[in-house]
Amino acid sequence: DPEPEHSEAGSEALLPPEEDPWLGDEGSVPNAPETKTWEKFDQGAQNPLSPVFITEAGPIAFDAWLASGRASSPTESDVLDDASYCACLFTLALGRSSLLFSWDSEKRSFVKTVARLRTSGLSLELIECIDRLCLDCANSIKRLQSFADRAYSAASTPARVALARVVDGLVLALQSEISSRNHGVRSILQLQAIVQPVQSVLSYFRDLVGKLARQKSDEAMLSCLFQEAQSAEYRSVLLREATREVLRLVSQPWVDFVQEWLGFEAERGLVITKKGPGKGFVKVADRMWIDDQAYELEEPDFFLDEEKMPSFVPQDIAQALFETGRNLRFLREHHPEHPLSRQSVVALAKPPEIEWQFDWDSIKRLETKISDYQDALSHAIQGTLLEAEPDAPLPSSWSSGEPAYKFQFLGRSEAEIAANILASINQLNQPPKAVLKTDALTVLFQTRLYQKGEQQAEDNKRLPPHWSLVPLLSFGPAVDVQSRLVNQECMRLLFSSHDLRVHIDLLRQYFLMGNGILCSRLSHSLFDPDLETAERKAGVALLGESMGLRLGGRDSWPPASSELRLALMGVLSDSYESPSSRGAPMGCSRPVSASRSYSSDLPGDLSFAVRDLSPKEIDRCMDPDSIEALDFLQLSYKPPSPLRPIMTPVVLLKYDRIFKLLLRVLRMLYVVNQLFRDVPSGRSSRRRGTPQPSNASARFCIEARHFVRQIAAYFFDTGIAAPWRRFEDWLDTAEAEALGANSSNDTTNNDDGDLRLAEEKPNICSPGLLRDRQEQLLDDIMVGLMLRKRQLPVLKLLEETFTIILRFAKQVRTGAQAQTVENKLADKDAGETPEKLYAAFKKNVEVFITVCRGLGEKSATAAPTGKSSGDAYFMGSDGRRGPSPPESSIEQLLLRLDISGFYAKKA
Repeated sequence: DPEPEHSEAGSEALLPPEEDPWLGDEGSVPNAPETKTWEKFDQGAQNPLSPVFITEAGPIAFDAWLASGRASSPTESDVLDDASYCACLFTLALGRSSLLFSWDSEKRSFVKTVARLRTSGLSLELIECIDRLCLDCANSIKRLQSFADRAYSAASTPARVALARVVDGLVLALQSEISSRNHGVRSILQLQAIVQPVQSVLSYFRDLVGKLARQKSDEAMLSCLFQEAQSAEYRSVLLREATREVLRLVSQPWVDFVQEWLGFEAERGLVITKKGPGKGFVKVADRMWIDDQAYELEEPDFFLDEEKMPSFVPQDIAQALFETGRNLRFLREHHPEHPLSRQSVVALAKPPEIEWQFDWDSIKRLETKISDYQDALSHAIQGTLLEAEPDAPLPSSWSSGEPAYKFQFLGRSEAEIAANILASINQLNQPPKAVLKTDALTVLFQTRLYQKGEQQAEDNKRLPPHWSLVPLLSFGPAVDVQSRLVNQECMRLLFSSHDLRVHIDLLRQYFLMGNGILCSRLSHSLFDPDLETAERKAGVALLGESMGLRLGGRDSWPPASSELRLALMGVLSDSYESPSSRGAPMGCSRPVSASRSYSSDLPGDLSFAVRDLSPKEIDRCMDPDSIEALDFLQLSYKPPSPLRPIMTPVVLLKYDRIFKLLLRVLRMLYVVNQLFRDVPSGRSSRRRGTPQPSNASARFCIEARHFVRQIAAYFFDTGIAAPWRRFEDWLDTAEAEALGANSSNDTTNNDDGDLRLAEEKPNICSPGLLRDRQEQLLDDIMVGLMLRKRQLPVLKLLEETFTIILRFAKQVRTGAQAQTVENKLADKDAGETPEKLYAAFKKNVEVFITVCRGLGEKSATAAPTGKSSGDAYFMGSDGRRGPSPPESSIEQLLLRLDISGFYAKKA
C-alpha cells in the first residue's frame, strides 16, 4: 500500500538541525583553543600547503624516498636509532672507542666498524660528514695524548714537560665541556653544534703541538710558540687567548729560572757555581784570553749562551739579565750578609713575579709592583727595613693559636672508638667529591668555548700592545730595576770595601811607571855603575849598603836570583805613594801606609819576579848589551778575589807588556844620559886634557839623546798620561754615582701611578763596564806605545834604533876604559866605527819618521769614518765606546822628533 500523504508532508515540514530550536548544544564538542600566529592569520581559512621538499615531509617520507631508489646516488645502508648513534658519536668525540668506532693501531686512527650506517631522516653523505667531524676530533685527542705520554721521560726537557702538562689539561678541559652537554642532545645536528667548536680548537692545537714537537731545544720551542701566538692574533678570540695562555704556561720553567738568576726567588736544586755545570742560558766554562801575540790564558767563569736564549728576548735585555745574575753571585760570594744576598730580605720586599703581560692594565700593575719593590729594597739596603729572621717561618698549623691535635684512639673509650670508626665508614661511603681544576686555561674554555659572536666582537675592540713590545714590557722593567740595584751595590762595595782605586793607582804607579821615585830608584839599582855589585864572589864579603846590578858595567849576565833580591830590595816598598798621601779619592776607606818595609805588604802582594821565557828569548837575554837584556824581569801582582772580575788575566797581561817596553825605554834614557856625560864636547875635552871625540861621536851622542828623550816623553805624556786622564775622569764620575746613588732614587711615580725610570740620569756603572773600560784604556795605551800587532813593523824599527845606540854605548864604554874613543874592539864589533854606527842610526831614524808620517796621513784620511791608526778608541762619560779623537798622536810624535824637517830632507 502506498504510504499516506501526510507522512511526506510531515517530513517536508521538518526544520534543519541548525534551525531546529528543539535541538540543543549538549552533544556538541567545543573547539580547542589554538595559538594565534601571523602565519595562520595570513593564510586565513585555507588548507595548509603540501610540503615542497622531501625533507619537510618527515623522516619516514625521507627514508621511503631513499628506499625507492630515486636518489641521485642510491646506496643501501642500515638505519640505526638516533640515541644509539649519538651516544657512539659522543664517545668518539671524547677520543674513546665504542661499538661503532674503534682504534686501529696500524692506521693510527679511529675507524668505523660498520661502513654503511645512518640514522632515520638523514642521508648517508650527511652522516659521513658528521663522522669525519667526530673522527677528526678523536684523532686529534689521540695525537695530543700520545705526545704527552712520550714527553714524560728522563730525557725530556722542562719546556717539553710543561707543554705535555698543558696538553693534558687542554684535552681534559675540552672533554669535560663535551661531557657536560651530553644529556640535552636529541639529534645529530645538536651533536654537531657541540663538537664543531671543540674540533676547531683541537685541530689547531694538534698542528701547533706538531710544530713544537719538531723543535730540537727548549729555546727553539719557546721562540716558535711565540711566533705562533703572534700569528694567532688574527684568529678567533678563543684561540688567541688560549695560545697566549699556552705560551705563559710552557715558558714558566724558563721564567722561573730567570727569577732565580735575578735573585727574585731562591734557587731550586743545585746552586749555580763556577765549579759546577751551567743551567739554561748560563754556561760555565773556562774563559780563554788570546791577545794579539797569541798568549793564551784560561779561567772558569760564567758565560751567556746566546743560542739558549729565546729569540723573542731583546739583546740588550738578555745581556743585562746575564750581567745582573753574575754580579749578584759576586755579592753572595763576597758579601753574604748583604741584603741582596739574603733571600729572606728580598722576600720581604715582595719582588714582582716575572710573567707575560698582554694588556696595558697588567703592565701598569707590574710597574706599580716594581716601584714598590725598589723602594722597599732600597730601604732594606739603607737599614731602615726590618730584616727577616734567619730561620724560615713556621707553618700556620704550628702556631700557638691552633688547637692541639686530638687523638682518635689513644685515651678514648670503646664507645668513642666505635663511633669514630662508624663515622669514618660513613665518610668513605660518600661519593667522591669532584676535583675541579681552576687553572686559567680551563676557565677560558668554560667561558669562551661556546661564547656568542657579540661578546667576542666586544673583546676584539680592545687594543693590546704590539707583539714586538710584549717581551720588552713584560721582562724589561724587572730586569732593569734589579740590574740597577745590583750594579749600584757592586760598584759601591768595590770602591768602599775592596779599595778598587788603591789597586788601580798601584798599577799606574808601577806597571805604567807613573811614580817618579820608582823610576829613579829602579834606574840606579839596575844601571848605575857606581853602586856596589851584588854579585857573589868566592872569598869576598858583600859590605856595601847600596848595591845594584850594574848593567853595562859587568861581563857576567844575567844575574842570579840572590843578586836580584839584594839589588832590588826595598825598591818597590820605599817608592810606594799611597793615595791618602796625595789626597785620597772617594772610596778609599782604608788608607795604605806611604812607607813599607817589604814588597809583600803592597796591595796585591806586588813584587819582582822572573818572567817565563822561551829558549830563543833566554838566548837574547844572555847578552848584556842587547835591548832584551832585562826582559826576564817582571812585576808580579795578584789581585784579591773580589777584584778578579775586573783585574782579569788579559788586563794584567797588557799591563805586563807595557811594563816590559817601558823598562826598555827607562834603560835607554839612562844610556843616552850616560853617553852625554862620557862623550865630552870639544871644549870640555880640551879643558880636561882628554882626546877630542870625533864629529860622528859627538853628533851621535846629541841626536841619540834627543831621539830617546822625545820617544820617552811621547810615551809617557801622550801614550799613557792622556788616556789615563780620561779614564780617571770617567772613574771619578762612576765612583761619585756609586757612592752617592743611595741618597737618590732612580725611579719616580707620576700622578697615574706609572713607573718612570729616570732616563735623564746616567746609567749606573757595572763591574763588567768597568772591566771593559779598563781594557779599552790599555788598548789605547798600547796603540800609543806601538804595541799592537799591526804596529809591530814600527816597533821593530824603534828597537833596531835602540840596539844601534847600545852598540855605540858599548864602544864608548870600552873606549873609555882604553882612554880612547876610537879604540877598535877585538870582538865581532871591531869593524864598527862611530861613523858607521852614526850612519846606521841616522838611516833608521829617517825610515822610522817616514813610516810614522805615513801612519799619520793614513789616520788623517780615516778620521771622517770614525777610525784612526791603530784602532784607538776612547770612552765617553757614559761609558760607551767611541772613535778616537780627531787629533793624531802620531803627528805629535813627528813634531817632537823632527819639527824642523831635518831627517825629512835627508830621506
